[in-house]
Amino acid sequence: MALAATPYGLRPFNMIGGSPYNGGAIRQVPMTVNEASGIGFGDVVLIGAASAGQPTAAAATPVAGTTGGVLGVCVGCSFIDPTLKQQQYANALPANAVTGGYKNIQVFVNDDPRQLYTLQSAGTAADILIGKFCALGAFGAANVYGNSPVNGLTPANTATLAMRIVGFNSPAADGFRDLIVKFNSGVLMWDNTIVLAN
Repeated sequence: MALAATPYGLRPFNMIGGSPYNGGAIRQVPMTVNEASGIGFGDVVLIGAASAGQPTAAAATPVAGTTGGVLGVCVGCSFIDPTLKQQQYANALPANAVTGGYKNIQVFVNDDPRQLYTLQSAGTAADILIGKFCALGAFGAANVYGNSPVNGLTPANTATLAMRIVGFNSPAADGFRDLIVKFNSGVLMWDNTIVLAN
């Protein structure tokens, strides 16, 4: 239940058609260039937005047919810790990891276009909103647990918004209802022909 605003980003749920989530299609993306804001579990990951071939966390909602390089959603990462000198696995990649001495950085990205996610809404959401679209909001640094702060903004009939609402994962009475969403057509880079920024 979501009676308080505690957004957690995009969390894999199951697949279109009802197949259970079993880890999904996870791509390991190497990172060798610094990312000033870090990447949290549930963040939308862009490729090539700051540096060619490099992953970054989206800082604004993607727009279908306009935002290039939307790879998918971060579901963790691995790196060689600069203190322990051992390969570690974590929910989130710290800010400025490369300049901080982290090595062999891999960002794990769920990039399956059939993937459904749960996402906390920014407010109430009635059952009649199934099929509508919503933008993403509240971008920023991951919380202490490594979770993204991203949430779902007011649903609308705007066809270019980032996500489409498929259902709900909490009651309609919740003040911040958990939505079940998928990327809208034309948002993921596999669904468009937008040239990357770098």
